[in-house]
Amino acid sequence: MRDELSGLWNVYGEVFCQHSHQLLAWAYQDVRHRFVPGLDEPDMTGLLAEAMENRLNDPSTPDAYLHYTIGDQMPRSPAGQLGNKRLRLDITVIRSGIRPRLSFIFEAKRLRTNSLPIGKYVGSGGMGDFISGRYAGEAPEAAMIGLIENQTLQYWQSELQRAFVEDSKSPSPCLSVISELAEVSIIQAIAGELESTHQRGSGLPLRLFHIFLEC
Repeated sequence: MRDELSGLWNVYGEVFCQHSHQLLAWAYQDVRHRFVPGLDEPDMTGLLAEAMENRLNDPSTPDAYLHYTIGDQMPRSPAGQLGNKRLRLDITVIRSGIRPRLSFIFEAKRLRTNSLPIGKYVGSGGMGDFISGRYAGEAPEAAMIGLIENQTLQYWQSELQRAFVEDSKSPSPCLSVISELAEVSIIQAIAGELESTHQRGSGLPLRLFHIFLEC
């Protein structure tokens, strides 16, 4: 299965990544005005996933997007977890028309000083689950979304950089960094994006994108 996925990603991966980013950018444009104080993370990701699906159903959306579907809070069952104990993936873009199907997963975390610090973004339930393989275990690429509730893009970029530096100095680092944070531009509509590469427990590397959306 790994070899099949790797081969398919070599063929479809670059465009799949760009299209997944574009769907997110369109959705953010469509629902940003609905990101009002008091919304929790599932509310925000639910609005984004719904807007992405709406874009796929819009006749004006290019035909290149006909092979995609959107998953909202899709369940996964690692280690035999069943029922309500299953993991829930925030937003999944699924590339159909091929076997096995490819998935590009977005995991979102709210960012607010004091109550929602960068530690929640890099830790369990966020980056930590990607690095451990609980999320997107065999996919070579995935993305984190930082939902900025206060401060600036630059502030949260620096907080993420600080978290990487602190982890590298820890006697028991958790982020398994192969390539440090670097600027990347997948599509022009998403500014301030970063990327990093991590070694997962399975031995497979993961290219992880860091997208920041002001809310």
